Amino acid sequence: MAAINRTLLPADKERIFSHASIDRGSWQEAFLAEVENDLNIPRAMAVVWDMLRDGELDPTTKVVLLLDFDRILGFDLKNYLQSDLPQNKVDAQTYLASVPPEIANKVHEREALRSRGDYSHADHIREEIEASGYTIKDTEQGSLVQPRRLEDEFTVLSSSGDVPENISGPDLFEFSVNLLAHNSREDLERCIASICRHTYHRSIELVIVDNGSTDDTLPYLQELVRNGDLTGENGQPVGLQVLFADHNMGFAAGRNATMRASRGHYIVLMDTSIEVKGNIWEPLAMTLADRNMGVVGPYGLVTEDLREFEESSGPDVDAVEGYLMAFRRELLSEVGWIDERFRFYRLMDIHCSFFFKTSGYRVLTMPLVAERIEKHPHREWFSLSEDERATKSKKNYDIFRDRWHHGQSLLVANYRSDNLWRGHDHPYHLEGTHTHAPDELPPAGTTHTHNHQHWPDHSHEHPHYHENRQS
Repeated sequence: MAAINRTLLPADKERIFSHASIDRGSWQEAFLAEVENDLNIPRAMAVVWDMLRDGELDPTTKVVLLLDFDRILGFDLKNYLQSDLPQNKVDAQTYLASVPPEIANKVHEREALRSRGDYSHADHIREEIEASGYTIKDTEQGSLVQPRRLEDEFTVLSSSGDVPENISGPDLFEFSVNLLAHNSREDLERCIASICRHTYHRSIELVIVDNGSTDDTLPYLQELVRNGDLTGENGQPVGLQVLFADHNMGFAAGRNATMRASRGHYIVLMDTSIEVKGNIWEPLAMTLADRNMGVVGPYGLVTEDLREFEESSGPDVDAVEGYLMAFRRELLSEVGWIDERFRFYRLMDIHCSFFFKTSGYRVLTMPLVAERIEKHPHREWFSLSEDERATKSKKNYDIFRDRWHHGQSLLVANYRSDNLWRGHDHPYHLEGTHTHAPDELPPAGTTHTHNHQHWPDHSHEHPHYHENRQS
């Protein structure tokens, strides 16, 4: 409507609605040609925009053509143009009436400063208005103030792939704590505050995705971003990245987005139902320093049939529950991104854990971490009816079962040490029978990629080094 308003204001409104004869030139023919070409509305709309941008066409003719075109397009532009809405679009008082009183007062203060020629202080007031999340545009009719568009102020996503991935980037923090928010202000705020109270001098960043919230979670996160980095219990900064999805992308896509953005040596996928009560960072870092460790966390699951899973204190388990899952960021190149068909959270954690297992890593529970957190009720689960829970869980189980129906050899119950070939220099690295000849290895310090195995009946492919390659 902005382009229409700009066209309407200088137009001769009496001529527009008087049915006076106006030369429509070739634009009407071009528009009708596209409509008659199998009702090609996208091409017809392209004609409309080209017409509006035509610098040689006067505003009155443009509006007359728009009304002609709208008889087919059906936007009801005639009633719009005859209403008060176009004038309201440029009326400063209309804008002021729609913003909080404190913002309106700042606009009046700025206008007074400008009228006195005090542009320096007026610019300072403008900065304060923009810092509060509003834009201001000076026109002949006055200052137009309105909320800033989300994408003008924040990082807005339509998919996880919109986030540049940092797998191979340098470690800017020790821990990247990933949080996923969707209409969960109370849980999110409690979780964030608990992390900041228990940083224990660790270098931590929070990476948060708002997954299409429609409640007060959204303004809470917007204000968090405007205030900058957070602060730990001893005054040290806590890094903050907040990504705003323009719709609910689903649970797995939200997790992928935060992982792609993470810049810590360790990634911690934390549910917002978790409240940190003590030093979880030291045991996580000490455990993950072991290169054989894949994913670790406070709560573990085991199974004997890939159907029924039960809680286990481990230490080795078949899966770490998604309340808290921690791993080295560098392992993402091996285990890959989470399958985004998991729009609901259930079984996604098990599915993900199995990728660490098939890559030759241990999956471990950590009771000490469990002692230092509190697990509150999971709001999403309790917000669903029994039928909704069953339907969503069944859909996710089918995704899991389709990928891991042959995964019995990975289970703790079936573990045999001679069937696990850790690293990439094992004699059974290729096809489970042999490894590379010396002349097949890449130069020292470089990777190559091919299908290889860590188990007799499981293979995968990713770029990897060979540590026994001599320089």
